[in-house]
Amino acid sequence: MRRLIAADMARLWQWRPFRLGGAFMAVYGIFNALAHIYLGGEGFEGPVLDFIIMAAYVQAIIAVGFIHEDHSSGGLKNKLTVGHSRGAVYMSHLLVQYLAGLIYAGLYLLPVLLLGQLLIGGTAVQAAGVLARLGCYTAVLLSFTAIYTLVSLLISEKWIRVGSVAGVFLLMRLCTRIDYGLAIPETAPAYVREPLRRLYGLILDVTPTGEAIQLMGTGFRQPELWVLLVSALGVAFLAVICGLAGFLRKDIK
Repeated sequence: MRRLIAADMARLWQWRPFRLGGAFMAVYGIFNALAHIYLGGEGFEGPVLDFIIMAAYVQAIIAVGFIHEDHSSGGLKNKLTVGHSRGAVYMSHLLVQYLAGLIYAGLYLLPVLLLGQLLIGGTAVQAAGVLARLGCYTAVLLSFTAIYTLVSLLISEKWIRVGSVAGVFLLMRLCTRIDYGLAIPETAPAYVREPLRRLYGLILDVTPTGEAIQLMGTGFRQPELWVLLVSALGVAFLAVICGLAGFLRKDIK
């Protein structure tokens, strides 16, 4: 298992799209922090947490693309032929893509935190709040990664690359609209009433895109972080179980 993870990680590190994605996240972090400074933003919560939505798109492209190449190049079949179990192959891809997501987050955060410390500033309370949200993000990232791994290992068609990005975009739009609906005041005719209001909140809490929007702190709904943490871990667990069950039965050509 360790050798399989090390081999997949080495191949990912040498894969040009992965390096381009890392460079993009670092440059995005620099420009986002400088733009925040130029516009006179106070504190550093905004530039620190802004990467969450962008990272979901970037990781969708990288994770699905990398696993799709393992499909198309015969890498999955070769791993099984030399004696690796399907469970080990699945978990290797899951862990490697999760590490890739953490690397992307780090590449974004490093320049942002340096610029934030030197030029933006912030209070200890703000810093503690940001750290708590970043800690929760590790669980949300796991749920994203588990879903990307499930989709890309079970569907080997070429359209899955575009489909994954389109899926993230549509879910982001849906969750944004739901959050906007919850923000409508009670006095307005379009006010969302129960039980639909509770359903809207549930959708935001259990979908990775909804959790990402809430983690950024820009949405109307702001639940306790432990709610997002538990929901994200639950979604990740279900995605891994369903993905493993499907991959064990998949016909690898």
